[in-house]
Amino acid sequence: MSKRFTKTPDTPRIDGGVLLFRSCLVSAEYPGVEASTKWLFERFGIEYIVDPEQTCCTGLGYYSDLIPIQTTVALAARNACVAVDGDHPVMSYLCSTCYAINKKARNILDVADYRRQTNDVLAKIGRQYDDRVSDTVEHKHVLDVIWGAHESVPGLVRRRLDGVKVATHPACHYCKVFPDETMGDNENFMVPEELLTPAGAVPTGAYNEKTLHCGAGFRQRFVNPSISLAVTQQKLRRLAEEQVDVLVHMCPNCHVQYDRYHDIIAASSGEEYPFVHLHVQQLLALALGADPEKVVGVQSHTQDVEPFLERIGARGDRRQRTTVPMTGTDTEDDGGARKKGTEGAQDKATESAPEKAAEGAPTASGRSARPQAGAR
Repeated sequence: MSKRFTKTPDTPRIDGGVLLFRSCLVSAEYPGVEASTKWLFERFGIEYIVDPEQTCCTGLGYYSDLIPIQTTVALAARNACVAVDGDHPVMSYLCSTCYAINKKARNILDVADYRRQTNDVLAKIGRQYDDRVSDTVEHKHVLDVIWGAHESVPGLVRRRLDGVKVATHPACHYCKVFPDETMGDNENFMVPEELLTPAGAVPTGAYNEKTLHCGAGFRQRFVNPSISLAVTQQKLRRLAEEQVDVLVHMCPNCHVQYDRYHDIIAASSGEEYPFVHLHVQQLLALALGADPEKVVGVQSHTQDVEPFLERIGARGDRRQRTTVPMTGTDTEDDGGARKKGTEGAQDKATESAPEKAAEGAPTASGRSARPQAGAR
């Protein structure tokens, strides 16, 4: 039985003026997340652009102590100028780290001395972060924007998720860095599950250690892999106890940690965690009828999600499966018409499971050879 939760309050619908802020990690690891988001925006009638002037937020570098805060703030100020000057001031983030670092920069830029120092740099490229920009720009996670259109979901469902138990992994950089700006309950974030219930998904609600982070810890994944994966394993165990079918994510770093390492941890520990990992927008797009490869990009996943796709009717005949390289952002509508997006593109006997898992861990790119699937 699902646990109780407080319904997330409705928020005003955002119909347009959205700048979809591209994520380097999404683009490199799960481009289907971006494609699914665009596909959803189009079906919800949300006008958006992808601006080629946008640059990386540098969040991964900053939180890994590789990039100084002054550089990160200056780039955030520049990107805000790009959004406002391009008449799309609602900056909508695919990545929770992008979301958090841009909001952090927003607060820093409210300090006059820091704003002046930043503008001294921006002046060299003809930009200025002034009150016009700060008073106009809005920082939203993609889920903030989609939630404003959630009343449209029931009429758009094309694939039922009846009986599919879904749990949310709440991203730390969304729920913990600015908890007062989280939609609903930051300690029991429910927007992903509430978006999916109209399709028949069973919400898990609160569960033990829901707020436990994914274990990635930015550079900790690489400098302390056994500790990093021990945290990941702890949450996998909890979710297996909850008998969930899908864990949905809202941050690509969390998604990498779980999807890339799930089967490695299972194989090294001898434990089973019979569920799969999908980004919120990917599962919602599937429920609304999106193509698993051409839009959702399941071919970029390490886990085998085929049994789940068959369960929800996304595979009428496995022989019809298509293999599509995720090299672009075109989408295909249900009628087959091509539609361009709006962007311009030790001793093994005594070794612990996380230590053994770390030996088979992916490289710095986060990728590894596909292991045997541990998901049902």
